[in-house]
Amino acid sequence: MEHLRLIVISVTLLLCAAGAFAQRHYENISALDVNYGTSIFGDADNYCGFSFSKYINRKSYWKAGLGYFEKSYEYILATAEPSGLYEPGTAIGKGHDKGKDFYVDGGYYRTLASNLKSVYWGIGLGGFIGTEYVRHPDKEYSFIIGPKLETELEVFILPQAALLARIQQHWNPLSIDKWNTVWNVGIKLLLY
Repeated sequence: MEHLRLIVISVTLLLCAAGAFAQRHYENISALDVNYGTSIFGDADNYCGFSFSKYINRKSYWKAGLGYFEKSYEYILATAEPSGLYEPGTAIGKGHDKGKDFYVDGGYYRTLASNLKSVYWGIGLGGFIGTEYVRHPDKEYSFIIGPKLETELEVFILPQAALLARIQQHWNPLSIDKWNTVWNVGIKLLLY
C-alpha cells in the first residue's frame, strides 16, 4: 500500500512539473506551424500556409514561410471568330475562375496579451513575394508583392503544441484582387 501511494505521488509530481517547466515564448525557441483557412469576404477561397518561427524573447518572434491562396475572379468571354451575330472580340458573357497565388512570406510578431502559461494573443506585420497564376482570358504568371497585417491567438493544449487562430489582411497592388482578408486555423509545434 505504501509503494502504491509513493508511485501515485511521484507520477503526479512528474506530470505537474513537466507542465510547469514548459518552454513557451522563450528566447531562441523555434516552432513550425501549419494552417488552413478561407477568405472572409466574397467567395470562400482556400488558403494554406507552412511557417518556421524563431522567438527573439518572451514577447516577440520572427516568422518565415510558404503560402498558397486561391482568388476568385470574373473574366469576359469574347468571340474568337466572326459569326453572323458577333464581330471578333465582342463580349458575349462572363466567366468565373480562380487565380492561384504561390508566395514566400515573413514578418515580425509581438505578443500584446498573455496569461504567460497557455494563451498568447499578438499582432504581426510583414510582407510577401511570389507569383500569381490565372488561366483566363490567357494563361499567365504575374509577379506579386505586398505587405500583410495579422492578429494571432495561440492556445497551448500540450507543452509543445498550440492551436492557432489567425486573421490576416493582405494588400497586393499587382494582383487580380488587391485586398484579401483571410481567417485560418492551425497547429504550432515548438521545437526544443
